[in-house]
Amino acid sequence: MIFTNLISTNLRTKIFGQKIEYYQILSSTNEEAWDLIKKGESKHGMIVITDQQQKGKGRGSNSWFMSPSKGLAMSIIIDKTISLNDASLIPIAAGVSVAQAIENRGLKPKLKWPNDILINGKKCGGILCESKIINRNLIQMVVGIGLNINEATSDFPDELISNATSIAIETGYSHQRELFCAIITTFFERNFEELKMSPEIWIKYCNHLHKSVSFKYNDKKYSGVFSGLDNNGYAQIDLDGTIKTFPSIILD
Repeated sequence: MIFTNLISTNLRTKIFGQKIEYYQILSSTNEEAWDLIKKGESKHGMIVITDQQQKGKGRGSNSWFMSPSKGLAMSIIIDKTISLNDASLIPIAAGVSVAQAIENRGLKPKLKWPNDILINGKKCGGILCESKIINRNLIQMVVGIGLNINEATSDFPDELISNATSIAIETGYSHQRELFCAIITTFFERNFEELKMSPEIWIKYCNHLHKSVSFKYNDKKYSGVFSGLDNNGYAQIDLDGTIKTFPSIILD
């Protein structure tokens, strides 16, 4: 069970996480966050968190596995009008925040464009941001964060064992999920207040900087060298000596 008082005790924020909605079981924290927004029951910086997420979502049609009462499934509601240029940096800031929280616990995380959290080459978490845009301004965004905390290797489905890990597997001992929630949220508020710095920080954690990558864009297959991020947080790929900018791609 998640104890929200432990999250609150460890928070070092002014806005983010000051309101927490906890559920024992949810289909998806992102879905619940949007429901709260539609009902007018949300608040900027609110955390939606659950012990058991039954239908966690990844990018596209992918799903996110979570072991009940072992992983961290949370969403943070952004309820603030923001320009699209700044809004594109929010997922980057979220990734940086999770990496900083893991690093705070003594590990060396890496980030894979656009939303994968890696430790020692294995996936430990991911981020899914969903937004509502009106007149080229972000009106609301839900930042979904999934992180494997206390899963053992035996908890993962057979098809994930070779590519998945958890904080507990990497450190050899269990961790307080509430503390991770608080640390991630604290870093996220700081990074949210300085969005323009996010690409520069993200690059420090990048798992594939100056390495060959392949991806699809507009149903066409590309291969190139990942060169970094531009000021909007978009991927920059060197394609045969020419740097091309891609706002939304998924690396193979």
